[in-house]
Amino acid sequence: MTLTSVLDEALTAATDLEDPVVRDVFRRAGLLWQCKNPDCREDNPRGTRLCDGCGRMPDGRRIGDQRPPLVSPEELDQVRAALRKHFEAIGDRPDAVSFDLNAVKEWAPHFATLHFGARAVPTDFSDTEVAEALDALKRATDFGEELRVALHH
Repeated sequence: MTLTSVLDEALTAATDLEDPVVRDVFRRAGLLWQCKNPDCREDNPRGTRLCDGCGRMPDGRRIGDQRPPLVSPEELDQVRAALRKHFEAIGDRPDAVSFDLNAVKEWAPHFATLHFGARAVPTDFSDTEVAEALDALKRATDFGEELRVALHH
């Protein structure tokens, strides 16, 4: 069983009266975090990077950049420019785009995720200027690194 399924089962078993108490205990134990966006306040399982309710970061701010150590601010801006150009041509610009690593720790254009608020949509930027911008980046040092480029600012 995953943590999410255990939390879901416990919250489903709780009565309406018990629910706030169970959520409070889970938050204090670090199993849940509550979104700080005042319009949302959704509870999210530990390890969730973005709110399932509104797509914002745990502190309630809009999704922002996540720049790995070997990617310079200038390189991040080059990827952002390629993404903006791409979405100007097709429309429906997401709030942010994140990229995962391939088997040799390169930023993979085919392992991309578009973030539209709480909705995450997998996509492939192969054979685009975005892929060319990713090719210019250094390999990551660790498979746990994530590259996320905010497009809302």
